[in-house]
Amino acid sequence: MEEYAYKPVIVNCIIPEAFPPVALFTKGSGGNYILYKNSERPFTPEDHQRLARGGTKCMFVHTEDFRDLITYLEENLARFLASDEITEGAKNVILCQISTEYIAEMMEKRTGVDDKLIRCRRLIRHLMAHVTGNAGIFGLMKELASEPRYILEHSVKVAALTMLFHDRHFSIEHDEMIDIGVGGILHDIGMMFLCADILDKPDALSDVEYNTVKKHPVLGHEFLQKVGVDSEVALTVVKHHHEHWDGSGYPGMLRANAIPRSAQVAAICDIYCALTSNRPYRKASSHEEALRIMKDEAGRTFNDELFRRFADLIGN
Repeated sequence: MEEYAYKPVIVNCIIPEAFPPVALFTKGSGGNYILYKNSERPFTPEDHQRLARGGTKCMFVHTEDFRDLITYLEENLARFLASDEITEGAKNVILCQISTEYIAEMMEKRTGVDDKLIRCRRLIRHLMAHVTGNAGIFGLMKELASEPRYILEHSVKVAALTMLFHDRHFSIEHDEMIDIGVGGILHDIGMMFLCADILDKPDALSDVEYNTVKKHPVLGHEFLQKVGVDSEVALTVVKHHHEHWDGSGYPGMLRANAIPRSAQVAAICDIYCALTSNRPYRKASSHEEALRIMKDEAGRTFNDELFRRFADLIGN
């Protein structure tokens, strides 16, 4: 679809002297994309003035240039998030784009991992400040809902909610919070070792397929250990986010408080985000319906008190 061939870029995020040499498009009233400038012509301050006069707040780049845009946004992310000229909604768009493309890159390429892990901590630092410092979490969740690649939006949602929960309910040191966020955003990294036919299956998994999927926490844990992740907190979230309070989860069948607290919180956030996302074999549950389903599982799948705190947090 043409709609997915173009990605938005916020006009106020275009710094003329730093913006990459990519073509920019506007969107016509009929939904068609119209070339505004080619890759050879630089974006100038005069372009800013012209677009401001016309009320244009958003332009578009073709997906073939999207990685160049992401690199630029990532390099200037601190500046954009601190700017009063960029709306909270626009900041959510930027964080969504950078975060989901980061996960996509991690899952597509297993090379250059050292650099990606450094970028991950930097990204999590910005994400944490955004979701814990204001009401940005809910706008970000809404923006992520438009991301068509489930595992990408799901990973970022789980990281954001897990950090927000820890921030609101526990006294956590800054570095440990970053580790929790790293574990959250990479909690499903083991999925990249599974067959695409299983991951993209349009209906419910068979028992054999489900048993294959259940390997992903251990696969992700082993991969991150191999590439040098040494944070026990992050590794714990990745390995144990499918453990259940009653001992029926996997991979360790850990029970009650034998499950590390960070993994317990990540599990609650993981289930909520899964329930409230569209899947090929079922429609997303509403916020209220998801909480009802989870309430029925409290005391079995997860700690009843932690669920109550989560419901209070997300309900407000």
